[in-house]
Amino acid sequence: MNNRQIPVFMTVLLFISLAAASIYHAVRMVWVFFTPNMKFLGGAVGLFLILCVNIALLICLTAVKLYKPYLCEKKLFKTLKIISYIITVLSAIAALGIIIVNTPETNTVMLMYLKKDLPFIVSFTVILLLLLFYPALEESAKKMFAVFVAAAVALGFFWTVFPLSPYKITSEPAVMDTGSGYSVVFSSNTGGTGFIEYTYNGVNYKKFDQNDGRIYSDRLIHSISVPYEHLKNNSYTVGSTRVTEDFSYGSRTGKTVKSGPFDFKVNESADQTYLVVSDWHSYLKLAYSAVSYAGDYDAVILLGDPAAGMDFEQEAVKYIVEFAGKLTEGKMPVIYVRGNHETRGNFASLLPAYLGYDKFYYNVNRGPYTFAVLDSGEDKPDDHIEYGGLDDYYTNRCEMVEWLESFEPGNDKIITLSHAWQVSEPEEDLYERAWNRLSALGVSAVLSGHTHECRFIDGRDDFEKAHLDKYPGIVIYNDGGHSDSNKNYIASKLTLSEDGYRIEAFDNTGNKVTDKEFNW
Repeated sequence: MNNRQIPVFMTVLLFISLAAASIYHAVRMVWVFFTPNMKFLGGAVGLFLILCVNIALLICLTAVKLYKPYLCEKKLFKTLKIISYIITVLSAIAALGIIIVNTPETNTVMLMYLKKDLPFIVSFTVILLLLLFYPALEESAKKMFAVFVAAAVALGFFWTVFPLSPYKITSEPAVMDTGSGYSVVFSSNTGGTGFIEYTYNGVNYKKFDQNDGRIYSDRLIHSISVPYEHLKNNSYTVGSTRVTEDFSYGSRTGKTVKSGPFDFKVNESADQTYLVVSDWHSYLKLAYSAVSYAGDYDAVILLGDPAAGMDFEQEAVKYIVEFAGKLTEGKMPVIYVRGNHETRGNFASLLPAYLGYDKFYYNVNRGPYTFAVLDSGEDKPDDHIEYGGLDDYYTNRCEMVEWLESFEPGNDKIITLSHAWQVSEPEEDLYERAWNRLSALGVSAVLSGHTHECRFIDGRDDFEKAHLDKYPGIVIYNDGGHSDSNKNYIASKLTLSEDGYRIEAFDNTGNKVTDKEFNW
């Protein structure tokens, strides 16, 4: 070490400070909640800058300790050292507190952001080591370090050009009923194409996930539109080809993988059974456990809120596509209702197209029954601080209510699906217009989620009482979802018949918490 000793304690504190700042930066999706209470620090960004300044300070102190040890006895050095130590300890405690206080779903998103930041963190760390410690190394150690860095860079470059990870389909298909046809949705572990193969009326079809003739090549989620009659009671296979690079002239592709065949069945008789699931919020094990007690079903209704938000495509993959695929095994339709948490995050605006929808309000006619699917959007006004000025769901709800007011169902047995039963929580006028139309249509029931409690709306407060007085003929059911304790989950089952319908609910321990029957 050229007679120099690495200041181990100070170096450890440096990397603790770097880790704390990285964790704090990885939870930037919730900085909006910190800022109103941190004006004296310049808000959440101000606190992050303080952590960055502390890292820079520790780097300087470490360098002084290593190369100019005689300055360590100076009062300024000792003062700065104490300040940096205090900030480092406090930031480490705060980072640990963030991890402990966060819910599992928030920590999952934090890890995704941390993974996104990882290349920058690693690059910074390597450069830091080079600048700080490399000059102090013996010649032999310098050579070994240089060889290690060169090998790492070469391996990273090779991995980028020639991916070594196996290419695979990561979910069973979820066949989304979009109201105008089916969208067959599945996922792969890296970017590639998506296609479906089937035979209809003696003709072999191969349809791709594409837009106006150009096949998508970089998506994890693949969705292919298929006419109702082509897929109903038919079998199909899905496939994907890895695309390493997509050029203006040619492309570099890899392995093609397939999954199936899947025998797709659609029950259009008078007797139909639906699994109803809402608000799983990334608690997949709890949801699967509750579903296991529901028995057989013909189709699945997803009432929204799969995760904390849609910051990443991977969240939609894991909590929507893989979840729906596992519940249906690609063999039955899915009716999807958007919740308020799918409206948040960078990927939220892309979600409809990735799942094969034009809009998240539409209608499904299934035999003698009609499902009117509504999109209640966010549960707060668009100018709420949480949305960062990027929401315009008021316009979307206006357009949806206009659609509803002109909508003519194909059947007289109608059930409405909406994440929030009010349809429009922030706007009273839209709420009243929507419910006036539902009443005029003769809707029998509204199935909803959002509140994380399994119950029928029964007039527990003044608003509910006034609502039931005005619209007494429509049953409103809140599906359970996961509880605030994160230990319980309730899923429901809807059974339709000529005479009426039955709603049952089961928790993740097998207890039946609801069982009621109604006439049309």
